[in-house]
Amino acid sequence: MKILSTLYKEFLLLARDPGGMALIFIMPLALVVVMALVQDAPFRDYQEIKLEVLFVDADADSLSAKIKQAFAASPNVSLVMEKDSIVAKKRVQAGDFKAAIIIPQNTSAALRNKTRQLITTVFADFGLPAQADSTPLPGVDLKILFDPAIKANYKQSLSGAVEKIIANVQTAWVLDELQSQLGEGKPAPPKRDFKLTEIVRVSTQYASENKFQGLMLNSVQHNVPAWTMFAMFFILYPLAGNFIKEREEGSMLRLRLISGSQFPVIAGKFSFYFLVCLTQFVMMIAVGIFVMPWLGLSKLALGGDALNIFITACAVAMAATGYGVLIGVYFKTAQQALSFGSVSVVILSAIGGVWVPVYVMPEILQSLSRFSPMSWGLESFNDLFLRQASIGVILPNVLKLVAFALVTLLASVVIHKSRTVV
Repeated sequence: MKILSTLYKEFLLLARDPGGMALIFIMPLALVVVMALVQDAPFRDYQEIKLEVLFVDADADSLSAKIKQAFAASPNVSLVMEKDSIVAKKRVQAGDFKAAIIIPQNTSAALRNKTRQLITTVFADFGLPAQADSTPLPGVDLKILFDPAIKANYKQSLSGAVEKIIANVQTAWVLDELQSQLGEGKPAPPKRDFKLTEIVRVSTQYASENKFQGLMLNSVQHNVPAWTMFAMFFILYPLAGNFIKEREEGSMLRLRLISGSQFPVIAGKFSFYFLVCLTQFVMMIAVGIFVMPWLGLSKLALGGDALNIFITACAVAMAATGYGVLIGVYFKTAQQALSFGSVSVVILSAIGGVWVPVYVMPEILQSLSRFSPMSWGLESFNDLFLRQASIGVILPNVLKLVAFALVTLLASVVIHKSRTVV
């Protein structure tokens, strides 16, 4: 009965506190919407590389034609023709374009000569009829100029694409030269056009079930579970505030005079705010499913099994509530509790991957994130939403959250009992 009475009392306290209600329910909803909108562009920036690249074609031969043909089929790179390499450099340096590809004169001819010399040298080494020209040929000087402010992933993607095109062209020319030299002095057989890209085909897809193909981490998939946990842990504001207020007003003293254990008092508070956290979770998930698409963002995809999602939500709610109870019991004034509590929650969320995904953090913060309960919860939600993980995959993180909750609850009981002993 004492637990039920505490539940009812906490309900009345929260219902009579419009500021606390807004902090628990309204502010988190606004926060997750704003953060999803703000971070939508950066997430697309990481995942959808789209570049306008200057192209200076002084070669006007087969190599430059192959490069233009390849990028014409690319949805991520658009070539903008420019005649003067000096002008191109200035425009990239000014930040008008992120990169410029410069194909000097006679690049294709130089590459063919280098290829021919290579084949001839190899034939001569094996004693085959060929006359090797040992005169060193100048290297092929193709340039890619980058804006100094370009992101490293853009630079790597563009460089890799150009190098791949050149490698394909050179390989095709090697085969042509082999056919030409082996057929020298013989009736010319028809040359074969070998499509090397058909020998080994590389396809890319996400390792997801068929109905979830194409589902990836975006601003909605990251921000909804991340800021939901942030809101859950901020339950310490009304929880700790009410706890300390009761202690200051003498309510705790009157409860102390009642015979029996003080555990039901803490258990009642824990149970009520645990249910509040689950209510927050349901509301935030509903925003991700119904409100985000209305704002032009992606719809939150739950992906995993509903039962596993509920288990994870319960584990996070337990950890958040246990932490709030501990803050309320340990600190003697509301100012101490709320100051420490807010700063600690912000730190735990920052290193736990709430603000930005853990994989883009410095290595030292990635190591520290393993000790944040928000990291355990967020990783579990990612496993469920994006990877359709089973209970066995999320179980270690769920057990960490439950253990964290039990430890904080036990510590709260011990501290509370030690301060109420006559």
